[in-house]
Amino acid sequence: MSKQILGYEKVMMNLNKQIKQIQGRSLNGLIQAASYVRYSMDTHAPLIPVDTGNLRQSWRVVPFEKGDKFGVLMGFSANYALFVHENDNAHFQRPGAGARFFEIALDREKEKIFQIIQNSIK
Repeated sequence: MSKQILGYEKVMMNLNKQIKQIQGRSLNGLIQAASYVRYSMDTHAPLIPVDTGNLRQSWRVVPFEKGDKFGVLMGFSANYALFVHENDNAHFQRPGAGARFFEIALDREKEKIFQIIQNSIK
């Protein structure tokens, strides 16, 4: 004869529901953090280089969920974005623009990114 914990199924159902809500808030926080990274690249040097504006406008944030994993993919979809980002020798037209604008923004804003995500979970 096996013993069953009274109310186990209800507790597990409620726990799983709470976990899903936390995941949803976490995903929202990741999207907010990605938006903040974009804002930072446009307001703090090195800025996103601008010639025609296509690179700036190609910024994308794509949320994903696969099984129990979730996150966001963020970046620029312009086919030349990587070349511009890595071009340390370029002379950009926009004052304050520079190479590695995305990488530097992520590093500069890492504490703020964690804070945004953490605040979204509460």
